[in-house]
Parts: sequence; structure tokens; C-alpha cells
Amino acid sequence: MQKKVAQQVTLRILSILIIIGGLVRLVANAQTFQSFMIGELWMSHPYFIYIYRMLGAFVVSTGVTMFVIAHDPVRYARILRVWGFCFLFVAIVMFLVGYFLRMTFIHYAFDFTFCVLIALTCFSFGKG
Repeated sequence: MQKKVAQQVTLRILSILIIIGGLVRLVANAQTFQSFMIGELWMSHPYFIYIYRMLGAFVVSTGVTMFVIAHDPVRYARILRVWGFCFLFVAIVMFLVGYFLRMTFIHYAFDFTFCVLIALTCFSFGKG
């Protein structure tokens, strides 16, 4: 029982962090990028802003879904295992795209590391 509660709390914390990350993307502007010391990455082209806002919406959706799954991680262990692979896939794509575009790792390190952490947590909790 204590293990389940620890999993619930961990998943809820991760889900809230994911939701916050998505909400930031929904409202981000040039000043937000400056605040995160990545101001040179901001593009004011409407398509960039559209894609960034859509990314934010998908991130919020993922966080909300994780919050719901956190209610019963044992029941949803199979979904957590799948999410482990999905988050690992996203992390690999982030790394490879950043590498091949010759981006400085600092520009995507936080998102990459966070996705790997979530993937490992999902794999761990997905064991049942």
C-alpha cells in the first residue's frame, strides 16, 4: 500500500510539472525565452508561435492524463510501460534533432533530461 501511495505522489508531482511546462509554452513570448536564457531561439513568425502553442496543448494533455493515471498506477501499469517507451522515444528524437541541427545541448538539455526521467519512472512503475 505504501508503495502505491509513493507512486501516486511521484506521478502527481511529475504530472503537475508536465502541466506547468505545457502552460508555459501556451503563453510563452520573447521575454519568456529571455528569462530561460534562450532568447536567441525565439522566432516571431506566426507558424512558430502556432506550433509552440500546439506543443503546449499536447504537453498539458499528457500531464492531465498522467494525473488521472496517478490515481491507480497499478491498474494502469501497462499504460505506464507504453509511456516509458513513448517518453524515451521523444527524448531520443530531441537529442538527435538537437545534435544534427548542431544546437548547443543547453538549449534542449532540460526537456531531454526530464523526458528520460519520466521514461525511467514509467518503466519502474509499469512493472506492476
